[in-house]
Amino acid sequence: MSAVDQWLADVATSALVGSARREPPPAPDVLALDAREEPAEHRLLASAAVVDALTRAGAPLPPSSDDVLAAAEEHRPATADRAAQLLTLLLTQSPVSKQARDELVVEWLRLAEAAGQRVPWHLLPVLLDFAAGRRRVATALGGQLGERGRWLVGLNEAWSGLLDDADEPRVHVEVDWVEAWPTMSSAEAVTAFALGRRADAGAARELLEAQWSTVSAKVRADAIRALGPGLWAADEPLLEQALDDKAKSVREAAAAMLDRLPGSARAARMADRLRRLVHVKGAIVRHLEVDVPDAPDESAVRDGLTAPAKGVSPPPTVWLSQVVRGAPLSTWTDITGRSPAATLKMVRDADVLAWLTEAVLDRRDSEWAIACVDHGIPDQRLLWLLPEERRARLLADWVARPSPGRDLRGLLTEAPRPWPDDLGRAVLRRIQGEKADLSFGYTAAPLLPVALSPALAPEINAALSRLPEDASHLRRALTETLQLHAFRTSLTEAFR
Repeated sequence: MSAVDQWLADVATSALVGSARREPPPAPDVLALDAREEPAEHRLLASAAVVDALTRAGAPLPPSSDDVLAAAEEHRPATADRAAQLLTLLLTQSPVSKQARDELVVEWLRLAEAAGQRVPWHLLPVLLDFAAGRRRVATALGGQLGERGRWLVGLNEAWSGLLDDADEPRVHVEVDWVEAWPTMSSAEAVTAFALGRRADAGAARELLEAQWSTVSAKVRADAIRALGPGLWAADEPLLEQALDDKAKSVREAAAAMLDRLPGSARAARMADRLRRLVHVKGAIVRHLEVDVPDAPDESAVRDGLTAPAKGVSPPPTVWLSQVVRGAPLSTWTDITGRSPAATLKMVRDADVLAWLTEAVLDRRDSEWAIACVDHGIPDQRLLWLLPEERRARLLADWVARPSPGRDLRGLLTEAPRPWPDDLGRAVLRRIQGEKADLSFGYTAAPLLPVALSPALAPEINAALSRLPEDASHLRRALTETLQLHAFRTSLTEAFR
């Protein structure tokens, strides 16, 4: 038994029988404790305090065969005390809501990165714990962690994925995935191919071409769908090959991808079919009449039109929708000789208009999206194809003039923050005064602190005085908004 162990046992005995019957033992020299002339009961209490600390925190580390390298020397200076104090406040005693706190921590990290500074060492563990459960914060981590922060991440399994998130959009792909791909399970193969496609689009396509006959139909179909991000003309030969595949799922996936390549040979074939169906009519008011196609022949079926079945065939409108979705949008303006906006005015068939809208969305065509919105087509997916300024104006108009069935919460949540001032003003007008829309207020309240611009501070103060009496949720949200703006100002000043 070591001297410390014997001392621990003797202190326990003295405490058990009392210091009057058993003199508290002197502390061993190895503990380097101050020896003072005090009454026995005082020395026993002092020894008990040391024993408690030793038994709680003095457990030895488990043996390890791995040598832990020291952290590299820091190249960035730590942030100033004021910036460190603000981060400490956010992480330990946040004055704002959880959502607003996350936004502010991300902003702090971005300011530190822009200033070329790092997180002070004593804040690294609490920051890394905080980021581990918040992907948005994790993706903001970078050089501001410093060398010691990156070193710490490698020592704690709970933090192991943080730098992967911080390094986005870099894609991690196993070096040997190409060799192992034909032997993977379907789920593994699809995941590996999608990652490989993002890392090297051409190499992934060449692998799929080489292994086409060795992988399952499910893997072929899912791999074809994975070509979507970054789809380009070089993918066309593979997609044309896939149109002849025995598996229906593969053929359908290839047709869907080719719908997004308006310059492909298949698009030209679909354009030829569409031209035979669309006719300009009317001597005074010009409009379009669109015929339905006959049952598709073998060539049309190969291009993705649904094959007629014995006894049961789809209605001809199904074939028409497939032709409209597959033909380039320029086919319509070639037929009419007019702009997209003028062409849409000539379409009288609501179904054709809906299929045209889907084609616009497939191709992410901004010019046609603007024309669709101007035409009054209510599909809110078009909003994200508009130029940023136009999108903000339209969203502000939708807030001011609500329409049934429109997901304003989703649209406001996805809108870039802070909102443009006109959008912020439209939201503030909607929640104040005698005609305040409290239902909309419940939707908007959680977003206000992180979405309203500091430039709107006077209008926010004015709105606070004009809120309905039963709108305590909005009063809290707007008050927090002003607090958040003040905190942001403090952050900016701390990094100057």
